Amino acid sequence: MRILFILFFVFNYSFAQTTRFIYQYEFIPDSTLPKVISKEYMFLDVHQKDSQFYSYRNYNVDSTAVAYKKKGLFYMPPNREYINFRIIKNLQNNEVNMITKVNSTVYSVADGREINWKITNKKGSILGHAVTSAEANFGGRVWTAWFASDIPIQDGPYKFKGLPGIILKVEDDRKNHVFTAIQIVKSKGNEDYPSTENSKPTKQITQQEYKKIYTEYRKDPLKHLRGRYPDQTDTSGNFRTGEQVFRDEEKLFKNKIKKDNNVLEIDLLKI
Repeated sequence: MRILFILFFVFNYSFAQTTRFIYQYEFIPDSTLPKVISKEYMFLDVHQKDSQFYSYRNYNVDSTAVAYKKKGLFYMPPNREYINFRIIKNLQNNEVNMITKVNSTVYSVADGREINWKITNKKGSILGHAVTSAEANFGGRVWTAWFASDIPIQDGPYKFKGLPGIILKVEDDRKNHVFTAIQIVKSKGNEDYPSTENSKPTKQITQQEYKKIYTEYRKDPLKHLRGRYPDQTDTSGNFRTGEQVFRDEEKLFKNKIKKDNNVLEIDLLKI
């Protein structure tokens, strides 16, 4: 009976058009403020040939932008921090691409790194599924994943994959970044991620090229605007040169980057 159930489950998951795994992502952006924890709902949409992992909030913003554009209206997204990555995996050839924005350019970053998992004998249960743990080093952190072998999908949140079952939870050893599945939903159709100027990549690069671009941006975030700020008069009537305005903006950006010191792939900050 158990064998028949597993075979039915495999068949069911294999031929379903889309299975959506909803995760809660908890992370600490600033390592100097460990009690300040950000939370985000993330979707992993698994299709027959590929999968996409993205922020639910980003999806809503981009969907709204598309709807406004169709009506010929301008849409201004809410002024807040957003998750700056979307992961696309080709489940047939194991290709992984990260869609991310640096300055005004949206990149598709090809990541060919393998994750070498070591499966342990630790067991548990998540969403009613029996799970087993596995450990690996990735992105400069030590990770523990919990996978459900009764859901035979070798995928998971972010870039994590390659275990004999869907990864329902993964966290680093300091619990600075934690993805936990909270719901599994099936859909009959494939829903494409909305295409906007902020979500459609214009340049394909490698992981090594991305690290260089990302490092240079953190060092000099307004490099592309240096010397391009015009002289201005503020609301109080005070005159300010373009250079003064630029220095103030640069200070704000660098302070913001300084607080973003605990990124998921922490080895990106190591030169």
